[in-house]
Amino acid sequence: MEFNYCRRCGTGLKQIAPTAYKCAKGHSIFSNPVPTVGVFILTDDDKVMLAVRGIEPHKGMLDTFGGFLDGPETIEEALAREMNEELGLSPEQYEPAVSLGSGKGRYPFEGEPYPVVTSYFYTHLVGNANPVPADDVADIRIVDLDNLDMSELHDDDVRTGVMLLKQAL
Repeated sequence: MEFNYCRRCGTGLKQIAPTAYKCAKGHSIFSNPVPTVGVFILTDDDKVMLAVRGIEPHKGMLDTFGGFLDGPETIEEALAREMNEELGLSPEQYEPAVSLGSGKGRYPFEGEPYPVVTSYFYTHLVGNANPVPADDVADIRIVDLDNLDMSELHDDDVRTGVMLLKQAL
């Protein structure tokens, strides 16, 4: 990832290390990956619920439920918050999430492709839990993993997550 201008003052940047830049005014800018979390919800017949993105970037494409960690959150706290924000679900409405691993991707924001590292999990709903799309989720789509068109997924990290899920099942 290359940055051209300092986000603090707007002057040009010079790359000084693989993930570090400095501007003419001495500001340091780092391009370290941003942590995110993604959750696959499995149905009783091992199909998977995916989010239809309701906002840019990649509006209308498929994604996991989840997002960026906020402030000092742990990955587990972010997972619970995102499940509540995007689906209205509390932790009692889904089984404890099982870790799958992680994937690398890019999240385009204001013209810069920010690197992200997403920690992936899967879970099953409990009882009569009824997820309702909210926040940046426009809809929920249930898909068969064997017939999923990977080009419908919004980024490489999600594709990696799907591959990890297939290996786990």
